[in-house]
Amino acid sequence: MNYEGLLKDSWNFQKDNIVTYAVATLIAFVGMILIVTIAPLFYGLVHIAVKGARSQPVEINDVFEGFKNGNFVRSWIYMIIYLVVVGIASEIASILGTIVGIIFIFGMPLLVIKGYSGVDAVKETFELVKANPVESLVLYIIMAVLYIIGAIALGVGLLITVPLFQILLARATMELSGVTVKSEDTSTAIIA
Repeated sequence: MNYEGLLKDSWNFQKDNIVTYAVATLIAFVGMILIVTIAPLFYGLVHIAVKGARSQPVEINDVFEGFKNGNFVRSWIYMIIYLVVVGIASEIASILGTIVGIIFIFGMPLLVIKGYSGVDAVKETFELVKANPVESLVLYIIMAVLYIIGAIALGVGLLITVPLFQILLARATMELSGVTVKSEDTSTAIIA
């Protein structure tokens, strides 16, 4: 996997839409204060990142995609599974919580990209991580570094680094799961 290329392509798209991504991320962060909106707003952040990964036009309203067409329920089913498993693992040992975090890294992008149910997204993220353990670990480290950089910048940096990582993760998920983007019409096709 070409991490440098993924990061560069992700940044190039994000910088052309920097205000849209920053405002959408801010809306999601503020909206997540209400517990019931956490999963659908996170889904919306991933949805807008997937659009970026596909080089499709993005709008601030894309962050609300998690409230449409059954996405609210699907996002919450996935989030509940994730929180329960990570919570139990973290209670046993903090390193175990980190390992579970790595295992779940592709779950939400799969929910958005492939339209999976929460359970199916969990199943495929396990399979992707099992088939690509090094790539999964490297992506998790890149995510951690970007979050630290964003947090050091008084938290405001997270408005830049969170969407950047989400776009990168969406691109990586597409690559590892066999989904590609046709540049001429930005639709997806499954590679056999």
